[in-house]
Amino acid sequence: MKNIAFTFGAVVFTLGMIGNNVILGSDVKADKNVVAVVNGEEVNRDRLADLLIDIYGDEGLGLLIRRTLVKQESIKRNVTATEEEIAERMEALVEGQINLQMKKGGLKDEDALKRELEKAKLTLDQYKENIQKRFKLTNGRVEAELLAEKIIKQTIKVTDEDLREAYEEQLGEKILARQIVLRTSRDAERNLERIKTGADFEALARKESVDRNSAARGGEMRPFGPKGTIGKEVANLKNGEVSKIIKTDSGYHIIKIEKRIPRSMKKFSEVKEDLVKFVTVQKVQTRIKPWLLNLTESAEITTNLPE
Repeated sequence: MKNIAFTFGAVVFTLGMIGNNVILGSDVKADKNVVAVVNGEEVNRDRLADLLIDIYGDEGLGLLIRRTLVKQESIKRNVTATEEEIAERMEALVEGQINLQMKKGGLKDEDALKRELEKAKLTLDQYKENIQKRFKLTNGRVEAELLAEKIIKQTIKVTDEDLREAYEEQLGEKILARQIVLRTSRDAERNLERIKTGADFEALARKESVDRNSAARGGEMRPFGPKGTIGKEVANLKNGEVSKIIKTDSGYHIIKIEKRIPRSMKKFSEVKEDLVKFVTVQKVQTRIKPWLLNLTESAEITTNLPE
């Protein structure tokens, strides 16, 4: 059997609208076998099915196989997803899709989105409804995701050590810094000298750093704690100070401290329940792909798609 990507499916959304000459519904609904009438010529379901199989055959069949396997496993384990859970997940997906489109379009807030939608003659409610309709076309995906997550949760154990680590990750002290990552110690030494003589750190990061993700942000790193490999090396540096050269598997780092965020005043006991949810979600996300792989490999599957 061909390799199958381990996702339940995805839908791409745009602000575009269907062409004015296309009429949805109308008399075509009178015959369920006819999906369209083009200048009097009928297009039937078989033609559409053949086309979709040609384009999406392996991918679509793989998706159906995975959903079928998850459904079978959920029946064995007596796991179900309620209509309320499906609706709640659907709402979260719609909101997530809207936020993603806003981010991609560089829209700052909902008002900016509304202005863009007005250009396409859509209201925000109509846009949300359109996205929801598209997700409903793949509502088997939502149910399959929920069922898979519930099945995996049955196998998950959250230890106190897990929770302590999550507490430090979420609420412990954080360091905000910039970095320049170089391939060789010689390159690192050369750039460190340039910084010591007044070179602009952000400009150097953009130009010289081999970590292109942080380089694009002027070397800005994700917040990190003081206990990791880099964290320990810069633990005693003050805001604005630059580190010595730090070697990791990624290369040779020069770190500039921007700011320190003190650990939260919330006690572990106050956030323990939230931490359990956080760790559980992390463990589910880590296990779902290998679980699906094992489920697929251990099943008896025969496919009969045309070559």
